Amino acid sequence: MGTAGYPPVRHLLSDLGVEAESIAESDTVARIRATPHVAGADGGVRVGVLATLVDLVGGSEAIRAARPDRMVTADLTLQMVRPAVGPFVEARGRVVRRGRTTLVVEAGVFDVLGDGSDAVVDAGDALPAAWATMTFAIHAGQQSRRSGDEGPGPPARWSFTGAGLGGPVVDTLCLSEAGAGEVSMPVSGYLLNSFGAVQGGVMALLAEVAAIRALGGGLGHDATVVTDLQVAYLATGRVGPIVSRTRVLGTGGEGVGTGGHRSNAVVELVDEGDGGRLTTVINVGAVSPGPPAGGPA
Repeated sequence: MGTAGYPPVRHLLSDLGVEAESIAESDTVARIRATPHVAGADGGVRVGVLATLVDLVGGSEAIRAARPDRMVTADLTLQMVRPAVGPFVEARGRVVRRGRTTLVVEAGVFDVLGDGSDAVVDAGDALPAAWATMTFAIHAGQQSRRSGDEGPGPPARWSFTGAGLGGPVVDTLCLSEAGAGEVSMPVSGYLLNSFGAVQGGVMALLAEVAAIRALGGGLGHDATVVTDLQVAYLATGRVGPIVSRTRVLGTGGEGVGTGGHRSNAVVELVDEGDGGRLTTVINVGAVSPGPPAGGPA
């Protein structure tokens, strides 16, 4: 389990079965098993799930580095270089800059080819699959400074143990059509972070599904594969439902080594129950099979 009983047993992070370890003062490793329930159309772990793993690593590093100050995630960028097929997938994060008002963490995502028995494996047993960076805004914790009480930090080693996913991870979001081809997600305790807002990786996963929907697929069950995310976190999503607004920027251009074409979209996520407040803006890059719509066969 995580710090102070978070997450609960009935939670997405618990069902993903994340295991993590701080291996140095500024290095954290987190791992999940690559199963069909978290895979996209290419057989690799969905980019939204990888963003969830990266968000956990980055948040752990940022909490440790920012103490006694508080921090919030400002942005997350993730770019795939190959499908992450496992059998395990591991994110390795480290702090690269700690300034007065911002903190930057970078994370590599790797396929782990061993049996998963070690938190850190030899380079020959891990293949790079993606690269990510995260920026955190630092807010001074004046009360903690005065009292000298920084509060508990992340444990050195932790695991999230739940029942496991019984089906595709997308199904746990309980998505529905929101009109005009958009996607709606109710807010529930199953998806919340320790601050009572929708977990940042879940917002990335929702954006992935919304982009695929806008590019011609169904609710995440389509041959289109999202390969790039640039996520800007503007406000927390707490009330719900969280509803997407997607604008397709273009479809065309060959996807390198895929035989398909690249597409790009911008997804805005609004908290409809909070007066339509804009919470997140995500630039999405994807690869779809075959020629673009309206293109030559």
